[in-house]
Amino acid sequence: MAVEKRYVEVLLPLKLKDTLSYRLPQGLMAEEGSWVQVPLRGYPALGVVLQVLDSAPVGVNLSGIEEVEAVLDIPAATAMERNFWQALADYYLCTPGEVLKAAFNAGIQKLMLQPPRPRKSPKKKAGTATGEAVAPADYPLCELSENQRIAMEQVRTGFSQHKPVLLNGVTGSGKTEIYLHLAAGQLQQGRDVLYLVPEIAISKQLEQRLAAVFGPQLLVYHSRTTVPQRYRVMDTLRRDPTPRILLGTRSAIFLPFRKLGLVVVDEEHDRSYKQDDTAPRYNGRDAALMLAGLHKANVLLGSATPSCEARFNVQTRKFCSAELPCRYYGGDAAEIEIIDMAQALRLHNMEGSFSRKLLKEMAAVLEAGKQVMVFRSRRAYAPVVQCEACGEVVKCPHCNVALSYHRFNNSLSCHYCGFNRPYDLRCPSCGEVALVERGSGTEKLEEELRDAFPDRTVARFDADTTQSKTAEDRLIRDFAAGRIDILVGTQMITKGFDFERLALVAVISADGLFAVQDFRSDERAFQLLTQLMGRSGRRGEAGKLVIQTFQPDHPVLQRLQHPEAYSDPAAGLLVERKTFSYPPYVRLISVTVKDRYEGRVWNVCRLIEEAAKAIGIRDIAGPTAPAVDMVAGEHIRQFWIKLPRDRNLAATKRALYMRVDQIEREFKGHTTLIIDVDPQ
Repeated sequence: MAVEKRYVEVLLPLKLKDTLSYRLPQGLMAEEGSWVQVPLRGYPALGVVLQVLDSAPVGVNLSGIEEVEAVLDIPAATAMERNFWQALADYYLCTPGEVLKAAFNAGIQKLMLQPPRPRKSPKKKAGTATGEAVAPADYPLCELSENQRIAMEQVRTGFSQHKPVLLNGVTGSGKTEIYLHLAAGQLQQGRDVLYLVPEIAISKQLEQRLAAVFGPQLLVYHSRTTVPQRYRVMDTLRRDPTPRILLGTRSAIFLPFRKLGLVVVDEEHDRSYKQDDTAPRYNGRDAALMLAGLHKANVLLGSATPSCEARFNVQTRKFCSAELPCRYYGGDAAEIEIIDMAQALRLHNMEGSFSRKLLKEMAAVLEAGKQVMVFRSRRAYAPVVQCEACGEVVKCPHCNVALSYHRFNNSLSCHYCGFNRPYDLRCPSCGEVALVERGSGTEKLEEELRDAFPDRTVARFDADTTQSKTAEDRLIRDFAAGRIDILVGTQMITKGFDFERLALVAVISADGLFAVQDFRSDERAFQLLTQLMGRSGRRGEAGKLVIQTFQPDHPVLQRLQHPEAYSDPAAGLLVERKTFSYPPYVRLISVTVKDRYEGRVWNVCRLIEEAAKAIGIRDIAGPTAPAVDMVAGEHIRQFWIKLPRDRNLAATKRALYMRVDQIEREFKGHTTLIIDVDPQ
């Protein structure tokens, strides 16, 4: 009697709408979730079995079906993992294969396809090797203050109602200690903890603190760890039943948790949680909520400046809330001083980019043995180079954006496509030797501060000086140890650092924060300035925030200076969002069209607009040109689509995705279409 052949449907880490069918060789066993090596265009590829069939798949040419090459010695992906991939694909309008590719990048895929090395038996440590409970005495936790105990009870009350909890705590209030106590409780019950932070730089300081408490139960996962290190974290979670606390950035949501009990999302408002570059274009905070829902795990979202979305969820009772209104070490909030730049210029009270008043404040702080942090939202020496003869601004030949001047390597650089060329003073337009730098970036501020304080150590913390993990760690370590007196940086310096000697934070050219054409610009400006205010005076001493601006009466600055006049800083923003139909009251989707030929861009835009209207979408804005409407030689146009939060939302999103995908396939190889759900 002939043996019936068995087949498998395999999910591959590719942008494919469907799985691919393969034949299982006789004697090779697989189950749903098995990791397999399969041939794909003549090369070995990693895949996950989604279905095992006892008969040939319907509608498939059997002569073209290839055989599975190997079933890998890796524990199968659980139904929970597979459901999470599908949930992300459905919500963010992409394929499950694209989600799988994001979860397991090319380097990790390569390691998974390698034959396994002999595994050494780990040395058993009491209470940690087999997943049994760990005694509370094993965790050196600090005693909570009265305010922290009250907040902890509020958090536990929310958890008892099976709802996520928003912990709204001022900077320095001790939110981290609450996270640690809750994490310890979950680990003692044999359950895992996921602790998300928005930036790698923050994780370094936290790693040391968590390691001191949880020792070998701590695992760290982010893009600055090596591929083998990340693979070992994945393998440990799959094979070792020891309960773990996992510290990571947004990509850590893809790790194979088996018994997740708590998810902490620190700085939940932070834009860095959003993945913009490739599908799935997910928000790590929202994806973490999905993950926790599948595991029935508790979720704690922490922030000193909660997002409008989080506040809305509290108002609608989807979330519960907890409050930490006071700093752990006491002391007053940082003093805020606004320097009117128009007046300073009029009275000739400027020294380069700095007002004389600010320089005097810095000198006093440094003389007292304290440190200064200077924030500027633009890196480079000068963001613009212009010809004094013809007025032409030097632009990137591939993007519609000005080139930035970097003095450290004497180059003009595009921060969008990476184009770079040596800098000379000859204008590429008129040929005159008349190029001059306009404006100031972090590099120029660093130079000016070195001149103003020649006996002080000045350093810069931005994308140019932290290209390596070693350089980033050294700068943070040196500033924390007091070996750097003044640190100049971009948004990277605003994120959750705790520097006990820092007494003054200065914001240069704050007007750039308000000039962004985005409905979230005021919210983000307020959040960033509040974070900066909280960086100073962390140990019971009041610090100071000095802001240089041409708009001293801007509503954001008024709200920052006079918090007593605003019972809820976000209340006005939510009213505006509701009035003009913006998130969180509607769902927002952007559709971006890119092509080297502008005419084809407009043709595709017309098809998208027709398709959207055909499926019943009425609130559609565009196509419009973004602020930078050409990048890497491609013209860019965008649609902004608002969908009501009703029972038809999922079906409408799916119909839009299918039509946009169809249009993209019609123009395959020419036009790129990008769908972004909940764009940031």
